Amino acid sequence: MRYRQKAYRVAYRLLGNEADASDAAADSFVKAFAAAAGFRGESSVKTWFYRIVVNTSLDLRRRRKRNVSMDAGDEEASLADSIPAKAENPFDAAERSEISVKIADAVASLSEKHRAVFVLAVVEELSYREIADTLGISIGTVMSRLFYARKYLQESLSGYLEA
Repeated sequence: MRYRQKAYRVAYRLLGNEADASDAAADSFVKAFAAAAGFRGESSVKTWFYRIVVNTSLDLRRRRKRNVSMDAGDEEASLADSIPAKAENPFDAAERSEISVKIADAVASLSEKHRAVFVLAVVEELSYREIADTLGISIGTVMSRLFYARKYLQESLSGYLEA
């Protein structure tokens, strides 16, 4: 399948673990197949599919977060509780190092709206227009979220990178 690895990569970056990413990617293909007849062509197939992947991944994370919260009996479970502290990228296994773990932790700590824009821009290299179409937001919002995501990452990694 043409988009299988891309779907997995986006889901992994949004969810932080391999099992959930595989589930989200598979669910995305099922949803895309079921919705294919309703595709109106208002955007490219690529951005339409990425939107399905992003929405499916975020929905799965919210469900997992609710389950973690219910299981722990703690209604104030943080985002960090539902995302592993040290998410490792399976595609760069040979290059795992302390800096890659720090970067993964920093990306995982971004809000979901900033992380989605960051992943689509930096990892998937989508244009601002494609990201806007995928997420259903304006190009200005894409630019703003990407700016603040990069600023946050720069600040959170500055002490480590200067050492």
